[in-house]
Amino acid sequence: MKHLRTQPFMAVILFLFSFISTTITATGIDTSRLIVKTKQGQVKGTTEQNICVWKGIRYAKAPAGELRYRAPQSPDSWTGIKDATVFGAVAPQMRRVLVGTEPQSEDCLSLNIWSPAADGKKRPVMVWIHGGGFVGGSGSSDLYDGTQIVKRGDVVVVTINYRLGPLGFLYFDSLPGSKGKFEDNLGIKDQVAALKWVKENIAAFGGDPEGVTLFGESAGGISVETLMAIPAAQGLFHRAIIESGPAGDVWTPKAASQITALYLKQVGVSQDSLFKLKLIPVDSITSAMTRLMKIMIADPTLPKTFAPTIDGNFLPHDLLAGIKDGQSKGIDLLIGTNKNEANLFAMKRLKMAPVNEEQLKPYITRFKPAEQKQLIAAYKNYPGKDGILDLITDGIFTMPSIKFAELQSTQANTYMYRFDWTSKPLTWVGLKACHGLEVPFVFNTFETKMGKKILFLSNNKKIHQISNQMQQEWINFARTGNPNAPGKDDWKKYEPATRTTLIYDKKGYICQDPKSTQRQAWGDLNIFE
Repeated sequence: MKHLRTQPFMAVILFLFSFISTTITATGIDTSRLIVKTKQGQVKGTTEQNICVWKGIRYAKAPAGELRYRAPQSPDSWTGIKDATVFGAVAPQMRRVLVGTEPQSEDCLSLNIWSPAADGKKRPVMVWIHGGGFVGGSGSSDLYDGTQIVKRGDVVVVTINYRLGPLGFLYFDSLPGSKGKFEDNLGIKDQVAALKWVKENIAAFGGDPEGVTLFGESAGGISVETLMAIPAAQGLFHRAIIESGPAGDVWTPKAASQITALYLKQVGVSQDSLFKLKLIPVDSITSAMTRLMKIMIADPTLPKTFAPTIDGNFLPHDLLAGIKDGQSKGIDLLIGTNKNEANLFAMKRLKMAPVNEEQLKPYITRFKPAEQKQLIAAYKNYPGKDGILDLITDGIFTMPSIKFAELQSTQANTYMYRFDWTSKPLTWVGLKACHGLEVPFVFNTFETKMGKKILFLSNNKKIHQISNQMQQEWINFARTGNPNAPGKDDWKKYEPATRTTLIYDKKGYICQDPKSTQRQAWGDLNIFE
């Protein structure tokens, strides 16, 4: 009788064991936790390298048809469980240098999440905004895989897509018939919508909605700077990391109107028939974008990429003015640039940076003769190519970042770095510590095509040491607002009196005011005016 009474008990045990074994993967992750309830409905992710991943989650409706050129709209709710194991389509763009083989579509407003577990823990959240000159790129690029950051730091990483080029950054305010049907700064408004989604939903994925750090590079860096300067993004993030973001590179309404008029000409739409823009096939949009970019790059008086526009409303003023007005008060900042930013843009494939005195003229003839003389004297290699590229690097990247850091240091904890590491192959081809080189170091994505090129004929052990250091300091900052390890303060806050800067190189070191001569020569000169 005793044996018979144990049979029901043993049956229950066997059932529970069977259930548990089917919900635990070979990596030890409870697969039932891959199904997460968002505000709109349930999504099911996957596991990669023992990390939970959800891909292609829509944070806004497809901005197509009547929603083309309109601010992002909240996504529809759904019943059942949506698959979130495949990246969403990338934003329509002319070149696919950074995005791999994913399809392009206007239905591109999606995000991706990497997390240790959807377990209710409140982990720091790091939201990455990709670069690409506001004309290319994607949050699903293998360069931005969040796996290694999550593994190292017990954080949640989010990457996003946003509208690019003419679909995201044309300026309509000055055109007849645009009111209520065509809006401005749509790419940045997409980013705000993504941040709102994160605030509402990230707790279900193991993240802390009150501990969000934005980080981005190039156009992504400008995006972070813009979000720091606009009222619409207040309260949606708490810390910011800016990698090589030219803080002055935003459009005035005049410049934006000029680019918009040029685009309308390329696509064959007159200013009094804007409705046709909502009917044009996406292929025609990207083809016209390609033609426009060729014009912009060839004409020294035109900008070389797209940008947000100071529209007086959503973006009330230039970014430095926004910081000066206290818009970003309380947002801790980590900001920096690469030593040889402009070298990438001087490559024959891009031809976006001057390499001789004649090509440099449009950039400095806006300054008075005495100012030009003062500026040129600060670059010992001038008028050689290296000297000109150093001047452009400082004018577009270094000095605006320094000014941004100066202003933000009065509002919150601010830290500055410079990335100097290079290799013999990178030096041989003229790139050195060029624009974007630090990205694989931050994400530790050296298995990618770009990452393997960095490792080629280089000291791989040293590269991984630098990467581990950068990644850990980015994580420390996201966790506490201080990149130093607990109990240490070697990397001091950036202040105008000391200008402490951490240099990432083969041997990293702390430097005070590393570009003192050039900084003083630039003074208040602004290459963007």
